[in-house]
Amino acid sequence: MTEVRRRRTQAERSAGTRAALLDAAIRMLREHGYGATTTMLVAAEAGVSRGAMLHQFRTKADLMTFVVEAVYEEELERYAEHFRGMKDTRRIVRAYPEVVWEVLSRPSGVAVLEILQGSRSDHVLAEKLAPIQARIEEDALRHVRETTGVADTSMAMMRLIVWAVRGLSIASVLTPRPEEVAASVRLLSRLVDAGFETGVLRLDGTGAAQ
Repeated sequence: MTEVRRRRTQAERSAGTRAALLDAAIRMLREHGYGATTTMLVAAEAGVSRGAMLHQFRTKADLMTFVVEAVYEEELERYAEHFRGMKDTRRIVRAYPEVVWEVLSRPSGVAVLEILQGSRSDHVLAEKLAPIQARIEEDALRHVRETTGVADTSMAMMRLIVWAVRGLSIASVLTPRPEEVAASVRLLSRLVDAGFETGVLRLDGTGAAQ
């Protein structure tokens, strides 16, 4: 007996279109940068019609904010996988630079950084992105506190690690020898460890780095 193939629902078709556009937007942002990444370029890369694109995202700013939110949700899952089962706070913080590098140096991480940089000159995007980015940062810091157990006063250290790695992720795209950037990340891990050994960094936030 021939099996009748179930037709996808409208919600399933919509989700599939958005997933294709997300993947295409990440590729185009990484390859061409924010300025050259148009909605039509993304639609063509995704194999999606102009009408289907506009049905999902009316403007470039709508598409870009979707990318930022979707990538953040995926990053949370990756961090949870990396740190699952790790209980020792100092061990977690020591591992943090290389874990952040593994997560943020992916094409999606570079794409988000392109969007953040692009918002400086795109006022429509900046207006839409500001409340989203503020919510993401607040939520990210909450997850850092829950994962690492570090004091609120140590958040400057964690923020420094994240943004240092974001900068290195761009360097990895531009440099002819990306392996040298990975060496810089390993050095950052050693510097964090040395900070604990010397007392410059303290998990309770009372170190000399304050």
